[in-house]
Amino acid sequence: MGQDQRFKQFLHGFLRDFLRLFFPEVESRLDFGKLRFLETESFTSLPEGSSRQADIVAEVRRGGKVRKILLVHIEVEARRRRAFAERMFEYFILLWAKHRVPIFPVAVYLRGGRSARIDEKFVMGLFEREHLRFQFPAVALARFEAREYVEKGGAAAAALASLMSRRRAGPAVELKLSMMDRVVKSEVDEARKALLLNLIEANFKLGAADRRKLERRLSEKRYREVRKMQLTWMEKFERKVRKEVLKEGLKEGLKEGREEGRKEGREKGLLEGKQEALLRQLKTKFGPLPEPMISRVRGVRSLQALDRYLDRVLVARSLAEMGLSPEKPKK
Repeated sequence: MGQDQRFKQFLHGFLRDFLRLFFPEVESRLDFGKLRFLETESFTSLPEGSSRQADIVAEVRRGGKVRKILLVHIEVEARRRRAFAERMFEYFILLWAKHRVPIFPVAVYLRGGRSARIDEKFVMGLFEREHLRFQFPAVALARFEAREYVEKGGAAAAALASLMSRRRAGPAVELKLSMMDRVVKSEVDEARKALLLNLIEANFKLGAADRRKLERRLSEKRYREVRKMQLTWMEKFERKVRKEVLKEGLKEGLKEGREEGRKEGREKGLLEGKQEALLRQLKTKFGPLPEPMISRVRGVRSLQALDRYLDRVLVARSLAEMGLSPEKPKK
């Protein structure tokens, strides 16, 4: 699963918290009692005709006596791009044409950005005349200070801090521990705690020495709850991997067995099932895979070797740690 996809999942679970942190003047005027995410907001891009899908479109109501519907539209970008404002405008007019309700558009940049908060704009004009000015707020997470948001106290803020600057945050191990501790000791339900811990784990990488130090600190009594939650999350992930491997392996094995009626067919199906399961788990954890690595996985012809890789994906912190890099040609 890529970084942007994880953040979209975060917004589905913590949209109100996100708005409260960065747009409190907007959040305080909304009623989230009947919050509804529009899951299939896809459009045809004009004039190219290509299909696009908005990241997050949520239907909420204004608070107060006049409880009219409005849409909150959030686009998540890996980093700021110059042409992005035009795309936001395109989404805006397409959403307006379809729903005819007020829209609050927001951009989130996961990396880079000129400043932490900025109003982006798209201007259209001709012959020194300005015909249209479309503005929307953008949040560049990497420009905020991580320590400040951990100290805000909320679980969502602590998890978001994993995407923020750590230049003034102090020792990395202590910062990550504080993030995890805030999440685990919050009143958030277990499923959403797991989502936040996954966000922290995916975005706050530690070197080998710091990982060992973190493990030692997690054995301390004060972090017992954090350790327990971390192990629970890993166990669930492992069960998911095993279940998918078994399901895909048996399905492919039976299919090939019926078609070929031979032991080789069943083994081939099981082999291909485990290869595909491994590729899916690698993509889920590390994002899109380079073609050489995909070829390397599909070239593994041993069920035992695939089992070892499936075990390793549970603890690997990077693709490099998987040991699946293409072999260098012999001289």
